[in-house]
Formats: sequence, structure tokens, C-alpha cells
Amino acid sequence: MTAVGPGDNLIGDMAGDSVAAVPQRVVAFGEAMIRLTPPGNERLERTLSLDLTVGGAELNTAVGLACLGVPGEWVTALPDTGPGRLVARQARANGVDVSHIHWVSEDDGRTGLYFLEEGVDPRPSAVTYDRQDTAISRITEGTFDWETILHGATAFHLSGITLALSPGARAESMAAVRAANKLGVLVSFDLNYRSKLWSEAEARDAFVAIVPKVDILFASRGGLGTFFGIEGSHEQVMRAALERLGVAAVTVTRKRAKGSRRLRLQSMALGPSGLLAASEWRDIEVIDRLGGGDAFAAGFLAGYLENPAGLSRAVNLGAAASALKHTMPGDFLSATRAEVEAAVSAFKAGVLQR
Repeated sequence: MTAVGPGDNLIGDMAGDSVAAVPQRVVAFGEAMIRLTPPGNERLERTLSLDLTVGGAELNTAVGLACLGVPGEWVTALPDTGPGRLVARQARANGVDVSHIHWVSEDDGRTGLYFLEEGVDPRPSAVTYDRQDTAISRITEGTFDWETILHGATAFHLSGITLALSPGARAESMAAVRAANKLGVLVSFDLNYRSKLWSEAEARDAFVAIVPKVDILFASRGGLGTFFGIEGSHEQVMRAALERLGVAAVTVTRKRAKGSRRLRLQSMALGPSGLLAASEWRDIEVIDRLGGGDAFAAGFLAGYLENPAGLSRAVNLGAAASALKHTMPGDFLSATRAEVEAAVSAFKAGVLQR
């Protein structure tokens, strides 16, 4: 883990306006897939056309960081085919560096697909995966030269989805985290669990191994309970996570659904100062839920890298980025830094600290 400096212990920015003007670069590692969605809330079994977009947890975060002016690089493996090049093109078109993509032949892995059937009350949305034998799931440890890739980087971002893809992807993720720790690169990890990819027991073993090497942990109260046995209120589990898991900062988002198209969100974070930073509850009209958590990670990281002591600022940037993402179709945030800042102001989020 990256050592916490003296400035991280300051109570600091009650107003959240202290920003460090230093260059940043974030490297993200994971899979992206082509998403196919029947238009107009149609059923998959009846549709005659499909809308095509691209998305994946770490790439979504890298795109969000690019929106906020933070250079991001996405590392993955893709087949040198039309679908593979489509994914890379979409990443590049959204401002993400793709210079370290590992390209393979079609025989060595494919591009993953998933189908999203968007429901409205009372019909729930449904996802169908078609992601067996993808290029990234077939990598082996040593595929990437992580010390070269991470040289000069400020942070490395990863999610539990990447760990779930295969033993090879899991081993390479751990190699990347070890390289980041060695180089003093901050490690950001989203405790993201997909039951369709692996069991709780498999996930627990992997999460227990990786989290002690992590600096920033994005989690849910349920996830901390399931995988680490940490129970209690949101604030209690965050404090316990800091004490027991050794991370420098932990953040959670609370959700209250109000039907398929309305959502209330509140984001919270806790760091070395011991002061809880929390956004106000926000009512959001939902166009597309996918990528909302990744947009929050992007906003939070952007704020945290500017000033690690200013968790209030990071929480509000993340919450605003997530709110905006929910209002647009597809997995990617599409907003300027000025639009995200305007959303922060519009919410009149006056951070609660105690």
C-alpha cells in the first residue's frame, strides 16, 4: 500500500476547496464488452434490432476520469478482430489511452458480449452474458510488464470483476497490485461481486488476499459483511474496515429505489482523519443505471488525487458524476468537468462532517 503522508491526517478542507495542482495519471485494468440492448424497452426475444454500446467497470472509470480532466489508461487483452478493434476505438474516442492493450489472434480469445433487456415497473431489467473464452480471461501471469506500465502513474484502479474472470486474470491482477505497491502507486479497488462469474467462497479468498494491498476501497455495507464479516451501520462498517483491513480510505454509496426510474443516492467516505464525509441524499431520474458506480469511482478518485485530505470534495465530485451518468444511456459518463462541477453546486451538497 502507498504510505499515508502527514497531510493525510489533517482535518483540512471543511469547504472542500483545497486542490493540489499536480499532474495525475490513472491506469485501469479489466475487461470491456460489447453491450446489445433492444430499443424502446422491447423484450430480447421479440426485438428485430439491437443498440450497440461498449462498457466495462474499469474502462467506465477511465472514461469518467477523462471527462474530469484526469488522464487515464486502460489495460486489457483484446482479439485483433472487428469487435475487438471496436472496443478499443470506443475507449480511444472517449479520451482513454489504449497503448498497452495486449492484442491476440482470434484463436486466442474473443470479445465478450452482454445483452441488456431494460425493464420498467413492474418488469425488472435483465442481463444475459456471452463472455466465455474472452481474450482477457485467457491471459497468464506475466502477460503485462506492470512496472513499465505503471511507471509515472499516480493510481491503479481495479475491480472484483477482473479477479473473477479466470485464475490467469486473477494472478495478473495481483502482479499489477504488487508492482503498484513497489512503485508507491496508489491502489484503488472496487469490491464488485458478480454471482454469475464465481462463488462467494472464491470471491472471499481473492478479496481477502488483495484488500490489504489496497489504498482506496469502494464497497457496499453488504459486501463488507459478506466477504469480511463486518456488520453494523454504514458508518460502523466503514470505521471497522479502516481498522481491520488497513486501507487508507473507504467509501460506500447508499441507494433507495423509488421504482425503475427514480433513485435516491447518498455517498459516504472515511479516511485517516476519522471525520465522516457524506453527501446529501439526492433524487435522480434514471435513464440507465449501468456505469453509475464506476462514474462515482472516477469522480471520487479525481477529487482524492487532487487532495487526499479533502474527502468531502472527493465524495461530492463522485456523487455528482454518478448522478449525471444515471441520466444518460450507455455505460460511459459523457460530461465535461464544468458540468460535473455545476451538478455539485446545483445539489447544494453542503457536506456533513462530524
